[in-house]
Amino acid sequence: MGVSGTVLSGEERELRQMWHRLERMTGLVLAMMLLAAAWTGEPKIIAGVALGGILGWANYRWLSTSTRALLTSVGASGQASRRAILLFSGRALVIWGAIGLAFWSRAVDVLALVAGFCAFVVAVMVEVGRRIGLIILGRED
Repeated sequence: MGVSGTVLSGEERELRQMWHRLERMTGLVLAMMLLAAAWTGEPKIIAGVALGGILGWANYRWLSTSTRALLTSVGASGQASRRAILLFSGRALVIWGAIGLAFWSRAVDVLALVAGFCAFVVAVMVEVGRRIGLIILGRED
C-alpha cells in the first residue's frame, strides 16, 4: 500500500525497495567510513567524515523533495512555481555554503568531508553491482 492507501504496482514497489536499500547502504557505508576515521585517531578526520555524511544525507533528502516539488509545480503553463524554484536553489546554497564554511574554517579535514559526502555515491555503486550480479546470475530481467 502506498502512502495514500493506494495499491502499488510491481514497478513502484521495486522502486521503493531500491530506495530503501540505497538508504540502508548509505548508512552502512557512512558507518564504515566513520570506523576507518576513528581508527586514524584524528578528530578533524572523524569530524570531516561525520559532517560530510550529514551534509550528503541532507543533500540527498532535500534534493529528492525539492525536485519532486519543482516537477509537480509545473502546470499546464509549463512554468515552475517561484516557491519550488527557491526550494531547489536554496538547497544548493545551504549545502554548499556549509561545505564552504567548513573548508574556510579548517575545522575539519576537507578530504574526509568529501569522502563522507560521497557515501551515497558508494551506495549507488553497490546497488548497481548488485543489479549486474543478479542479471549475470539470471535472477532479474
